[in-house]
Amino acid sequence: MIDTLLNPSYFWRVATHLGSSSLLLPIFAIQALSLWSSQRAAARNWLLALGLTVLLTLVSKFLFIGWGIGSAALDFTGISGHTLLATSILPVFFFLRVGSGASRLRHWGTAFGLLLALGVGLSRLVLGAHSASEVMAGWLAGLAVIAVTLRAVEDVVQPSLLARLSPLLLLLALSATTANLLPTHNWEVRLALKLSGRSKPYLRHQLQEPQQLAQLAGQPPSRFCY
Repeated sequence: MIDTLLNPSYFWRVATHLGSSSLLLPIFAIQALSLWSSQRAAARNWLLALGLTVLLTLVSKFLFIGWGIGSAALDFTGISGHTLLATSILPVFFFLRVGSGASRLRHWGTAFGLLLALGVGLSRLVLGAHSASEVMAGWLAGLAVIAVTLRAVEDVVQPSLLARLSPLLLLLALSATTANLLPTHNWEVRLALKLSGRSKPYLRHQLQEPQQLAQLAGQPPSRFCY
């Protein structure tokens, strides 16, 4: 058990699980419902902003998985969903849960959530799940979400009992099984293939092959590949 906890790969897997939809979507639902009962404008901003950025993320993934549209120069095949969800949800989550209205503590909660989101993005790089451009896109989209959400939050938030207990859900990140209850990536691939009519998804190495061939032929590389 000690060896597992001290294993760097286990640390990065736990970090990446903190961005999983299985973990964050239930937390988001609980927090948003609690926020809606007392501060409807902030909850509405959070829901709409997150919904739009998730839609953008799905479109970027569908374009590559189903049609091979991405940027070889940027090594971009779609916005990192883990990074987006972590950056959009964790800072708001800790902002609402820390300090019980004390602005200084709540700002520290936001900073802690941002630190965790940074760790999630780095874990996607370390584990080879995403490129730097994909993680950066997730961070930027998530920052836009929390900016429009926190701007609408008033000084005092009255959380429900379920919202007070929801931090316990973060413990599920310690388990790979519970952190992956929603196989969202498989759903994304299936839907992209159904929309495009392909039998197999495009893979990252297929994005790079035209660039490599162009370089071997002495031709200028194309920024986007189709």
